[in-house]
Amino acid sequence: MSYGEYFDSTLFILSLKPMNGYELSRRIKWDGTTVSGGTIRPLLKALEREDMVRHESIGKSKIYSLTEKGQSYVKNLREFRENIRNKMLATSMNRDILFPEILTDLEDSRILNEAIDQVADIIVDIVKSAFILTKKNRKDRIDRFRSDIHGLIDEMKTERHDRKPGEE
Repeated sequence: MSYGEYFDSTLFILSLKPMNGYELSRRIKWDGTTVSGGTIRPLLKALEREDMVRHESIGKSKIYSLTEKGQSYVKNLREFRENIRNKMLATSMNRDILFPEILTDLEDSRILNEAIDQVADIIVDIVKSAFILTKKNRKDRIDRFRSDIHGLIDEMKTERHDRKPGEE
């Protein structure tokens, strides 16, 4: 079983305060539903094996908290997310996308958030790939990677401008 969708949420929640598995499962919401104990127990065991969380037995209850490694992960992830948010906002202000008009219209704002949801996994994959290439000092590959992506974006812009009004 993959715990990817709950991994970060679990660590973020435990960064707020130590708690038992039941309380944690009630606080984790995914697609509007709570997470079952059958999911949370193996996830917590996996996080303990990774030295991200530890537990202390108090009576019959296990109270989970972050280890130093878990705290570091959450801190770095928060910084990473904030950096992405800031870079995207700064970049968008230098581009042709008109955020003031979009963000003042409720329907356009909803569509923008839907578009972000549709490409979020791709953005994460791009960042991971760029990280690996940077770590390997492969500037040539990063330049080619950026060029390929910009080429695809330019194609999409051309398609958008070639359409007649009312066409989708």
